[in-house]
Amino acid sequence: MTLASHIPSGATSSKWPLHAKRRLIWISLSWCLVAALEAMAYTVLAQAITHQQSPVWVLLTACVAILMTILTTRAGFFCGVRLSGDLFETLGQAIARAKLSWLTDTRRAQLAMLASQGIPGFMSVPAHQIQTFLHAPLLPLFLVCGIAWLSGPAVALLTAGTLALSLFLQFKAQMALIESDKTRHTANIGTANATIEFVDHLELLRTTAGPTRAIGRIEQQWQTQEQVLANTNRAAAKATLLSAVAKFLPLACISAYLTITTISTPIMTLALLVLVTRAAAPLGELALAGLGINQLRAAVNDYLQSTLVPTLPEPEATQALVPDGHHLSLKNICQPPVLNQISAEIEPGAHVIISGPSGSGKSTLLELLIRFDDPQSGAITFGGVPLHQMRYAELTSHIAYVAQDPVVFTGTLAENIRLGRAGASRADVEIAARHAMLGHVIDRSPDGIDQPVGHQGSALSGGERQRIVIARALLKAAPVLILDEATAALDEETERQIAAYVSTLPATLIIVTHRDPTIWQPTKIITLTEPTQI
Repeated sequence: MTLASHIPSGATSSKWPLHAKRRLIWISLSWCLVAALEAMAYTVLAQAITHQQSPVWVLLTACVAILMTILTTRAGFFCGVRLSGDLFETLGQAIARAKLSWLTDTRRAQLAMLASQGIPGFMSVPAHQIQTFLHAPLLPLFLVCGIAWLSGPAVALLTAGTLALSLFLQFKAQMALIESDKTRHTANIGTANATIEFVDHLELLRTTAGPTRAIGRIEQQWQTQEQVLANTNRAAAKATLLSAVAKFLPLACISAYLTITTISTPIMTLALLVLVTRAAAPLGELALAGLGINQLRAAVNDYLQSTLVPTLPEPEATQALVPDGHHLSLKNICQPPVLNQISAEIEPGAHVIISGPSGSGKSTLLELLIRFDDPQSGAITFGGVPLHQMRYAELTSHIAYVAQDPVVFTGTLAENIRLGRAGASRADVEIAARHAMLGHVIDRSPDGIDQPVGHQGSALSGGERQRIVIARALLKAAPVLILDEATAALDEETERQIAAYVSTLPATLIIVTHRDPTIWQPTKIITLTEPTQI
């Protein structure tokens, strides 16, 4: 099965950044040059031993090889940092445009692992992995050429044969290790997913199952991962043993050959053994490379899957249309299984209540208006322009949205509210906060709007977090304000005060609420019915 078969319809095109590819190519060529220079230095050393020459050329070639190794390693580290930054940027751009329905719990866990382990792991590729898989096999090849030049083809061919056999044994060990380790990444994803679920729902699990039983759902995944890691460790032990045997095989064979044949002088034998020992040494670097290969391949697959995400089509800037006004029109909207043939006209400045039983598609309809997704059929226009013919940035500049679940980030009160309008002044932020009934929160701390809200708003109550999100939307001052159960966590008096202020705004209000809708002074009600099969 090819990678293309996994690419979802309407996905963004995923490419490794071109400048990152160029850097990797240059680093790869540099490691090839390092291998050639090191082989040359050892060959000159062997010749100096054999002919008892001055060490000047030995020192000169050794210094050149060492200098090139240092420069390449340093460039590799810098390249790794830039590579990581490039991949984070590309990933962020892809996720920012992804369909929200694509972000399942499993994909969230996959993204968490990619961001915390996968992409940071790419930093080691130029300085380590490329060295292992280019320098390790090329150095023995170049040294065989040096052996041939120093002692003739017979010893060189025997050395090449034993090195090839050693490399084959290493390859077989790595294939067995890779096969044993191939389920580790899947187990890690499963554990990450289970851990996120456990942490997110810890209050529920502890209150319903108690502290001991609360870990029951995650314990099985831990046991699965433990078994996978045990299998990997057993395979790694076998691979290490075979690698040790393979590493010393060339030296043992050449030593035996030179001892039996007596075709060389003791000094020549010493020089050849120096070259053979150095030629066999890099093969030991491949001992546990299979683990790195699996981890790197899994990270690459995760990266490609996370950047080949389904997105909503968006016109080019030169082809995009600009809305004329803020009139919203819904014509025969169908979004199975909840919405069927929904039509409505929402005039600028209207106060619209969307009502209906739980599960009738109220939140789904709001998400279509904000274009988190496109309806399966029907059309939505904003200012006379179909949503899919507008740039997304243009659409969102006209709409402020408050979701059911308030999202508060770690930081200060002002930083959270200012997300509604970057660069807003302190005075504007405080005005929006007080209109959202956050005055008592501001006044209870000498830091005012600069007070920290704790980790993801942990220093605030549920109602205070909800009011921060409302303040964020008020600060944006968009011509269309969409509230999805935005005041569900507030007491009735606070809700009335916020509704009274919001109703005075020169904006179109689209509201979902299970409380008294009259406080929003509605001019239109859109009633959704029970879901039906279409």
